[in-house]
Amino acid sequence: MSDPGPPTDVRDCIIVGGGLAGLACARRLSSAGHSVLVLEAEEAPGGRARTVWHRGRPVDLGFQVLFRSYPQTRELLREIGLPRRDLRPVDGGAVFIGDDGTHRLAASKLGALRFGGLGPRDRALLVKLAASVVARPSEALLDPPAPRTTHELLRDLGFSADAVEGFFRPLFGVITLDRSLSADEGYFRFLMSMLARGPSVIPSDGLGMVAEWTSAAIRQTGGEVEFGARVTAVEMAGDGRRATGVRTQDGRVLGARHVVLAVEAPVARELLEPLDAEAAGRLPGEAASSVSAAFALRRPLYRGRSIVLNASPAEGDDRARIDLLCQTTNITRPGSPDGPHILLATRVTTGGGSAEGLVEAVGDLVRRWAPRFDWAGLAEPLGVHAHPFAQFRPLPGVRARLPGPRTAVDNLVLAGDLTHHPSIEGAVSSGVRAAEIVDALSP
Repeated sequence: MSDPGPPTDVRDCIIVGGGLAGLACARRLSSAGHSVLVLEAEEAPGGRARTVWHRGRPVDLGFQVLFRSYPQTRELLREIGLPRRDLRPVDGGAVFIGDDGTHRLAASKLGALRFGGLGPRDRALLVKLAASVVARPSEALLDPPAPRTTHELLRDLGFSADAVEGFFRPLFGVITLDRSLSADEGYFRFLMSMLARGPSVIPSDGLGMVAEWTSAAIRQTGGEVEFGARVTAVEMAGDGRRATGVRTQDGRVLGARHVVLAVEAPVARELLEPLDAEAAGRLPGEAASSVSAAFALRRPLYRGRSIVLNASPAEGDDRARIDLLCQTTNITRPGSPDGPHILLATRVTTGGGSAEGLVEAVGDLVRRWAPRFDWAGLAEPLGVHAHPFAQFRPLPGVRARLPGPRTAVDNLVLAGDLTHHPSIEGAVSSGVRAAEIVDALSP
């Protein structure tokens, strides 16, 4: 293939990656008048926060909820005009099903006081912990990164082993995609503050609604979003100090005055290594992973806008475990009597486990929990989606070593949760920060 030569159409900024970090960056820049192009390798925006459709019902590819108290995410939702009524609260809370029965954690400020899955002492400790994190700004809880794991923090605070196994492990195991509770305590405190400050929500058209609306907002302000465009290299000027654009898998060379890399850590490392080996070496390497299965039910499995958590203790080979069930249409389509009713099941695979046997394992679990439900006759499998690098593991010390947004290349900026913390808020806030840097560097 002949060299296509230098690009003739140079934009202010090319953003590599159409997840929430890249989209938040592009939205901020395009609304400020910059010419931007988002290049996304997949055929739709959002990354893990993608939604597909089945017979008029949204089906999220990886189960996530939004914490309504995420500050930068809340601001992004306001900017793109997503109505508050379309942020459907998980107001039924979380239902824990364990060997000692079923317990509901209500989605209210008094929920912890009434949670029957904890003894009086553990409930009091939980209320005290929630009050302590709400009393401080959420970002302040993250820094400085502390050396203790979540598990060590809970032990030092005096929580019982039953509380750790029956409450914190099932709940935060699915939030952090790590049942070992190995996240550093600052990140755990941040997540606790989000839980304590307000309800979790799911957009009415699934989590992908946020990415779709942000993409539309970018186009409405003059920006471009292109799908199926995989970037293979960052193009550099002859002196090696400035990026001139990017090269795509189909051989195009696209010019830009600034480039933002907003991709997951393995891809970012591949693109950054030839340009800034030191920053590439500081990108997080340990992945938190999960696999999700979706089902269409002819009749609802349960009523109520709740998430169902498996609070049973681990037994032997725990790699086939189902950690979470959520009938999302109870939340996104409340009051609709007609099917299909969408059920999502998640298995946390960090540290082991795979997609193998997931569909069958969900059926076995439902038959154990709801033996009168005709699973074989009422459930249609829709697909299984693995997320080998859903987010990085914020082990103690990892966040302190993250590279940050600036690189050795003057006009090459990093975005994504890999520069901040592994959450939707971490992604969105990193995109906003990258946009601020590009805007400041622009003439």
